[in-house]
Amino acid sequence: IDNVEKYPENAERIRVISDIYGTEIKGQIAQIISFADNADFIGEERMAFSFNEILSAAKEYDIDFKALGIIPIIDAYDNELIVYDIADNKWAKYSMSDDVLFKKRDSLEEIL
Repeated sequence: IDNVEKYPENAERIRVISDIYGTEIKGQIAQIISFADNADFIGEERMAFSFNEILSAAKEYDIDFKALGIIPIIDAYDNELIVYDIADNKWAKYSMSDDVLFKKRDSLEEIL
């Protein structure tokens, strides 16, 4: 997370995600999207998506993340993703099995 916060924002990536989700992307989520060059493991059981994986997640998982108002960022395994909830400006876990958002928090660090 420390490296992400020091990384310069990538305006083109932020614009693409903003256009897809129909909302302004800013703050920590913008920094993460900018940083996401490659898939990256966070600990033993979490994998941060690359920018391309964020873009293709709806197709990959057959879930309309845009309709749900969430941006998938991390595969937390066990059919769970760590997502950014656009409407509430919060981080949350999303259970793909149960189609439920839970454990909403103000920062990504609180979810990790």
